[in-house]
This record gives sequence, C-alpha cells and structure tokens, in this order.
Amino acid sequence: MHRRAATGDDRVWLVWYPGSSRGGTYLTRITPATGAVTSYRSPLQQPDGFAVRGNRAILTRRDHNKRSTELVRAELDGDTWSVTSRVRLRTPGRVVLRCGQGRDGFLWLRAGDTWTRIGV
Repeated sequence: MHRRAATGDDRVWLVWYPGSSRGGTYLTRITPATGAVTSYRSPLQQPDGFAVRGNRAILTRRDHNKRSTELVRAELDGDTWSVTSRVRLRTPGRVVLRCGQGRDGFLWLRAGDTWTRIGV
C-alpha cells in the first residue's frame, strides 16, 4: 500500500492506494478531536503530492525523470471530489519521487535542488 499525508485546519488527510491502479486511489479525512474518519475517491489516480484547505485540494503526479508535473485542482462537493482545473506545470528541475509535501493549504514541491510552494 502506498500513502501520502497532508494537514489542513484541524484535520489530517491521507492519500492511499493498494499496490495496483485497479484498486483505486482514496482521500481519507481524519479529525483527531472527534475520531471521525471519512474516505472519498480521489480525482487523480496515484498522486505523489497533495495539499488541502477546507473543501479545496491540489494534487500532483510527476512525469518520471522530467522537468514537469501534472497539477490538478479539485473541490469537494458533498461526497465527491471533482476536478476544477488540470495543467502541466514546468519545474526548475527534475521532479523527484515522493516530491510533494502538503501542509496547511500549501504544497511544497521538490524539483531538483529547489522547493516550490503552491497554494490551494
């Protein structure tokens, strides 16, 4: 199983998928204060970067060994995450494995020796 995590407000979010693309990709919201756990289908299969703020998120999926990544913006509407935009983002260096770290509505994306901050 592969996992990523991000924080947003008073919640922790996990992005996870079993080892194959056939099993799907999920976004799971955990509220530590109440113990509530809710899972949603991800709008992007096997992302390697994720950040969230409220009902909006950004997800990235790198192009192996290239100077770009797919950047997807999504919005949670009820029980479904829907894509609101999708772009190819050029980066200052090659995007590395496990390149994105989400924290409080910002995605820190590592490309080469540089970190780029992208806001939700």
